Amino acid sequence: MTDPVYSEAIREAYALAPVNDAVVHTLEIRHPSFVGDDGLPDSAWVVLNGKDLVATIEASAPVRGGEAVTFIGVYFELTFPPIENAPSPEMELAIDAVTREIFQNLDRAVKSRTKIVACYRVYLASDLTVPQRLPPDEFTLSNAEGDAHALRARARVPVDLRATFPRGLYTASEFPGLLGR
Repeated sequence: MTDPVYSEAIREAYALAPVNDAVVHTLEIRHPSFVGDDGLPDSAWVVLNGKDLVATIEASAPVRGGEAVTFIGVYFELTFPPIENAPSPEMELAIDAVTREIFQNLDRAVKSRTKIVACYRVYLASDLTVPQRLPPDEFTLSNAEGDAHALRARARVPVDLRATFPRGLYTASEFPGLLGR
């Protein structure tokens, strides 16, 4: 069973694990108080990389949809919760070495009552024209704290980790090969 939100290219890359291509992980931190140099709404864009990256976001994105944006190369980490019977599992987000501009935007956002949203996008290094998983994963951040060096936040996991796996029901009518003739 394949995940329909992944593009054909990323499914092939995951299946074949080509040595000449890399999966690129990015985050957009979005809040109404974030503005760009032009005074228009903007987001904080980061890439899990040692250097900046220019990539095009999907046309349906709420901020700068269809545009090429510069993702700032930083270290970030998403730590998922253990699989346990908890009412609302949360993951942790950590972004280290944030730039001064990102810090100033995050500082305004943390002081606001409006929610901060993190949007996780996956690209292939060979194709930065569109994210390879659509729609991208979005998380509402809580308990966001930051200083001039790092941002730490928690986010509710959008998937119920307590559910059974696989979630699909395999029936003989849908999968006749299971009958073992």
